[in-house]
Amino acid sequence: MLNFFFGFKGRIRRSNYFFGALVAGFLWSVLCLSGAAAMGLRVDESLQDTVVTFDPNAGVVAVAVVTAFFALWSLLALTVKRWHDVGVTGWFSILSTPPFANGVVFLILCLLPGTTGANRYGEDPRGRQPLGAPATA
Repeated sequence: MLNFFFGFKGRIRRSNYFFGALVAGFLWSVLCLSGAAAMGLRVDESLQDTVVTFDPNAGVVAVAVVTAFFALWSLLALTVKRWHDVGVTGWFSILSTPPFANGVVFLILCLLPGTTGANRYGEDPRGRQPLGAPATA
């Protein structure tokens, strides 16, 4: 399970990527919202102006930063392994760094089929063999 969320080697199927990224993205969102509230971020709006106050607690900020690091690491690892399944280098994960591009990259990786059979990144996660390959017993 640790290799699935945090390892960069190997390949994963589209369905595994979809559900893994949803779980990691959901946790990331919940942590960001609860972390902002726990750190004392408040927005007070009135008819004349908006006042934003921030009263951070060092311990809460440290926990939020460490947790955010692990959440982002897992999203990156899942994306790299999905690119490996497609047959290209994991450096293509950089495409998901611009704002709003990560949604497009997520859709592309959920729709692109992986290469059939083994490629230079590992065995086919579905166990398929390329056409014309001898059947294994």
